[in-house]
Amino acid sequence: MKNLLLAGLSPLIFFLFIEGSLALFGVKPSMKDPLVGFAANVPLFVSSGTWMNTAANKLDFFNLQSFPKEKNPGSYRIFSLGGSTTYGRPYDDVTSFSGWLRELLPAADGGRNWEVINAGGISYASYRVAHLMRELTRYQPDLFIVYTGHNEFLEERTYGKLRDTPAVVQGAIALFSRTRLWLAMGAALKRETLPAKVTTILARSAGPERYRRDDALRENVLKHFRTSLQRMVALARDAGAEIVFVAPASNLKDCSPFKSEHTPGLTLAEQQRSDQLLKDAKQAIGLENWKNALTLLDNALAFDPRHAELLYRRGQSLLKLGRLNEAKASFVRARDEDVCPLRALSPMGGILTEVAEKNGVPLVAFMTESSLPGEDQFLDHVHPTIEGNKRIALALMKVMIDKAWVDPGAGWDTATIASVSKKLENGIDPIAHAMALANLSRVFNWAGKSEDARRLAEQALTAAKNDPAVTAKAASVLATIQERNRQYKRALETLSSAITVAPANPELRLKLGLMQLDPPIRKIDKAAGNLLLATYLLPLNDVAHLTFGISMVKKGRVEIAYPSILEANRLNPKNTEAKEYLQKLKGLPLAKPPKLVLESYASGAPRKLVRGGMVVEWHENGRLKSLSESVPNSKISWNEEGKLQ
Repeated sequence: MKNLLLAGLSPLIFFLFIEGSLALFGVKPSMKDPLVGFAANVPLFVSSGTWMNTAANKLDFFNLQSFPKEKNPGSYRIFSLGGSTTYGRPYDDVTSFSGWLRELLPAADGGRNWEVINAGGISYASYRVAHLMRELTRYQPDLFIVYTGHNEFLEERTYGKLRDTPAVVQGAIALFSRTRLWLAMGAALKRETLPAKVTTILARSAGPERYRRDDALRENVLKHFRTSLQRMVALARDAGAEIVFVAPASNLKDCSPFKSEHTPGLTLAEQQRSDQLLKDAKQAIGLENWKNALTLLDNALAFDPRHAELLYRRGQSLLKLGRLNEAKASFVRARDEDVCPLRALSPMGGILTEVAEKNGVPLVAFMTESSLPGEDQFLDHVHPTIEGNKRIALALMKVMIDKAWVDPGAGWDTATIASVSKKLENGIDPIAHAMALANLSRVFNWAGKSEDARRLAEQALTAAKNDPAVTAKAASVLATIQERNRQYKRALETLSSAITVAPANPELRLKLGLMQLDPPIRKIDKAAGNLLLATYLLPLNDVAHLTFGISMVKKGRVEIAYPSILEANRLNPKNTEAKEYLQKLKGLPLAKPPKLVLESYASGAPRKLVRGGMVVEWHENGRLKSLSESVPNSKISWNEEGKLQ
């Protein structure tokens, strides 16, 4: 028995000897993630004298933040971590929940110097948040606020060993990874490696089409989410800091799934039947025939229960029929079956709750699914409105007061909160926020979510107050959606109206010219004028040169068209349409496009553009005034409303 006991204790004695020896040499235990490593350790904050500042090479993903290298006596230092919601997207730090806390905390408790550092990183998932937290533990933190869960599927990851590693073994590895011996053996363990810079599937593709349903990957992502949360708790506690989790909320009611796939195992005939039923249901929804839509959707879901859009449209129909609880359940299922899951899944909420309860960590739920959140609380799929960020901050304030981390004075009341709100909101740059909405609308349009893109583009146009840059970007998105929906006259009106605000915007000119070139609009003379200006504003754009050439072909002026099509071919030898037109026009003498000379109004709006014998003139409001060519009686004129004179 004694020999058996010694045999069992020998490995432990050896381990303790090694740990003790490494401790004597100053080796500290590692806090690195035992399951996913990083190719580089580039710090978020760098030293500049007595201050720490966000590193310049991190500003594409993080807000510019600064704080003293040594924390001053009486200071309470808070780091907010997470993804783009923490960052403050689609805006920035000022209206993020960190920005709200920065204003609310001194108003509640003026006895401390409150430092709120926003370390939210765009597209950062929980495993990167945990890695970043390890760096932040060096900066004397008092509190970590963590809002994470939406980005877990955003980056393409290799799970290799993690997929096949039993939970018991994962736990043992996690425990062993806290030892000095693990650190010494790190290179030999060959952990999986991820690049230091975030690379997402969406960023390397034309949209969500690269996502596929992968239930095995989903389960491993959920497992690693738990591991990352537990690691964050350990890091905070080892640093002597508190930690608070914020439960991730998302837009359920007004955000359609990014991508749907049929339930695995369906035959081609069943898939086609499901598609037809969905099409019929959407037509019924368009006619507000909610009962018929619900019947069609239920018929499809009976054999295709995992199709995300079927579930989402069912939620819409149930909501309109007043069946609120059923609608909520259907919206939640639609989110959880989204094949491109850019919203935290229901199991993540359960994992977050379990980790928080197990470790005694406060969990802030600023919004519950029972309230059926929609576009009144969210700007898109996950990013709260400014008021929503305020709501997060106030929920955090309540926890901090309950925990006695904040000692509110007698003046902390609703009137004080209202005063702080007014101060913060008065400091908002409305044009910058309108541009943020316009940029967001462009992203959603690129992702194929026309409904969300249209809503955001319209909001941006309303908020733009005739700002040229915002108007041009938002109108371009809106017109694209209108044209896609065959609302050609509305698209034309959108672009024409935007051009009166941004008369020299190249994207608007090109888009308007392209729309006027073909049926059902087909206004060749106006197309020629706008496309000629586009070639001046976009001299390296082969599409501008080609389409101007095509407009001249349609007018029968091939001698004007030929040099422009040659230029398009020179700029982009892979432009097959340019090659086809050159074949049709072969035999004409080679020539470079004549020099363009532009005159502008004092306002900067284009006034007259001359190209050889061709002259185009504009009214100061940006609308075409006249177009003439080097042939008798060729001049065409329009008034300021765009009507022929």
